[in-house]
Amino acid sequence: MPQKILNKIIITGDAGRGKTGLAKRLSEKLGIPYYSTDDYYYEVKFTKPRDKQESVDGVSKVYKEEKWIVEGTTEHLIAPGLDSADLVICLKYNNIFAQWIYLIKRHFHHEITGSLWDILRHVFYKRYGLGYRRGLPTIYEFVAPYNEKLVTLSSFKEMNNFLHTL
Repeated sequence: MPQKILNKIIITGDAGRGKTGLAKRLSEKLGIPYYSTDDYYYEVKFTKPRDKQESVDGVSKVYKEEKWIVEGTTEHLIAPGLDSADLVICLKYNNIFAQWIYLIKRHFHHEITGSLWDILRHVFYKRYGLGYRRGLPTIYEFVAPYNEKLVTLSSFKEMNNFLHTL
């Protein structure tokens, strides 16, 4: 990737892949504040969602700032920033089983609340565009139109290498 000024960065991708951790590390390295779409989506984290328009209005204020890093997977909260982003990073597990194992571990360490079955089913549907997600784009299809500013990372090693190139 050619060197350019990176003031506006979106990090999206698979659940449990390390979006928040990468956002924190980029924030420290670049001196840019980071925001999680979860903070705009939920009124009470992981339990009570906000009104959809209220959450879009909240995160849209961030996208008007000069510098930001926004991480998350909720398409209607990521979409308003894609055009103005200097860089879009998509974090991807190579297979669904690795993702499930990580999410199961996080669930039993009480980092993820809610029904484990619902979480695993949701990420399966989202990854493959099935079930209630039938006909909706996967996260990879969602960011594909931004290929000229898209970086896809599939491991922590790739994330570390990417951070060292900045």
